[in-house]
Amino acid sequence: MDRKNPVLVGEAKMRDALAGKIDRLKEQLAALKKVAVAFSGGKDSFFMLKIAIDTLGQDNALAFFARSDFLTENDQKRVDYFRRRFDLPVVELAIDPWPEEKIVSNPLDRCYHCKKKIFLAFREKASALGIAHLLDGTTHSDLDQYRPGLKALHELGILSPLKDVAITSGEVVEYLAAELGIDDYFLTSSTCLATRFPYHHRLTREGLKTFAAIEGYFVDRGFYPVRIRYMEEGVRIEAALPHFEKILEKRDEIIAFCKGLGIKFITLDLEGIKSGVWD
Repeated sequence: MDRKNPVLVGEAKMRDALAGKIDRLKEQLAALKKVAVAFSGGKDSFFMLKIAIDTLGQDNALAFFARSDFLTENDQKRVDYFRRRFDLPVVELAIDPWPEEKIVSNPLDRCYHCKKKIFLAFREKASALGIAHLLDGTTHSDLDQYRPGLKALHELGILSPLKDVAITSGEVVEYLAAELGIDDYFLTSSTCLATRFPYHHRLTREGLKTFAAIEGYFVDRGFYPVRIRYMEEGVRIEAALPHFEKILEKRDEIIAFCKGLGIKFITLDLEGIKSGVWD
């Protein structure tokens, strides 16, 4: 009797399902002929960009990256990693959020205003380059979370092909690891620094810089994924559960580093890392 391993059968079915979605994605892209892709340095937008380049060629798939104080040094490193490894054509645009009260006051719909500012700049640049279609890396998984920025994308006519063909972030990770051998760190999610603070907590350059430094400290020591969240006069460390023991082993070093930045209270969140904590 032919007894097939159910785990292997299940994995094969998932690979076949993803292959079918990628085929549909490529069909959509082929019809667009020339595109610009909003590239954050994250796994989802890289996947979108890579498939676009594979389908249309480098001359017809350009990446746009928004530089701002809302990103960390590691976000730039993510962009540089993918750019060097895959020889990506990346156009960098400087975005200044500080004059925008609806962004720096950090309201519930901050992401809407921030996305709109960024994608208006992207759309203007795309138009100047003769590119009619602007894409982003929103996946089907993003529909299950609070994402006010999606409204801005819809209003501006930004296309989200990964969402349209129901590709999930989990499938993106599976593909990038198995097919392209992407390093583990670059398979983790990245979000803007504003998400480290509760809604209505006013954002400042100094605050973002401090939290970026602490988060970078952990990433540089191999503790990722990690999020450093605000609490009054302190920080709450959200880390993957397997890292707890090593973090506690380095507690004195961590405390000294954080207090050197003016942080009074340093806590470790027992729930581990999670998204949408302020939603």
